[in-house]
Amino acid sequence: MKTWIGRICVHPYALTLLNGALFILAYSSLKETWFGVNHSEDHLHSLIHIWEGYGTIVLGFGVVLEERKAIKQVFDIKENDQKLDELTHDYGVIFVMLGLMIEVLAWLVKIPNEVLNTENVELVFLNIAAFFSVVTVILQFRFLLRLLKR
Repeated sequence: MKTWIGRICVHPYALTLLNGALFILAYSSLKETWFGVNHSEDHLHSLIHIWEGYGTIVLGFGVVLEERKAIKQVFDIKENDQKLDELTHDYGVIFVMLGLMIEVLAWLVKIPNEVLNTENVELVFLNIAAFFSVVTVILQFRFLLRLLKR
């Protein structure tokens, strides 16, 4: 049972589905940030939570990719696909870094103004986070192509 669950978690098709879910999240987050018409204080807090959450999810996805080989060991999966392990590790490191950057940008806005005054520039930080998510989506697409190509 343990091996079966592990096989599902690290299988390329599962990684493809997770990648697809992240595409949907990125689309919704970008749409809300760039095309949302509500610019109230509540909307700003909503955007902070959106980018904080999205960054955490990208970071988590990156960790799963980066540690695919270790996950296989924990679940006692004997499959040996060195190229896939290298591919997932490399992209995992990149997604961890991008997820952290997105989270940091959201937290810079969340920090009280007494510590870091971001008044009237909150949207600049959140738009930079959105830009990093666009970079993430482009890299996810490249990862997906390489994953399906193998």
